Amino acid sequence: MAPREDGLLRRAPLPDDAEAIGRMHHQAWLDSYAHLLPVGWFDEHGPQERVELWRRVLAEPAPDGVRRVAVFRPDGAAVAWCIAGPAREHEGVPAVRDLELWGLYVDRSLHGSGLGQELHDWAVGDRPAQLWRAEGNARAAAFYRRNGFADDGTSSASTRHPMVEVRMVR
Repeated sequence: MAPREDGLLRRAPLPDDAEAIGRMHHQAWLDSYAHLLPVGWFDEHGPQERVELWRRVLAEPAPDGVRRVAVFRPDGAAVAWCIAGPAREHEGVPAVRDLELWGLYVDRSLHGSGLGQELHDWAVGDRPAQLWRAEGNARAAAFYRRNGFADDGTSSASTRHPMVEVRMVR
């Protein structure tokens, strides 16, 4: 990734980053999905759940074809992350593209800063790709539409959380 003059550090995440990324990931879920999830859901699914997820993810090198980047403030706080790689079956739904944006989250304090676009461009650029987003996440839908993605009419009820996910492709 090309460096920017914003003081943020962009790099491949390391196992020691699991705590910072997990906490940022949890906060991003609160900011993005609190209105889509049942009241009390976050009482049972706190930040430690995301920290443990990131500990598992970062315990191993990225699989072949998978790209991971995290963005940090100078104090070590994570403010964004992005993962892309080979498209996968999702909740039993086969992939329709070779490339998938697996996840992209930016701290709400940096929404509109261009960081999300930078991560998107780094991860998938203008290549044909697919992604899954939460139904009802209008901000994400608008961002991906600006980048040429469109809902393809496929949705899936997640087994990991009580949200419906919508596939977008280009």
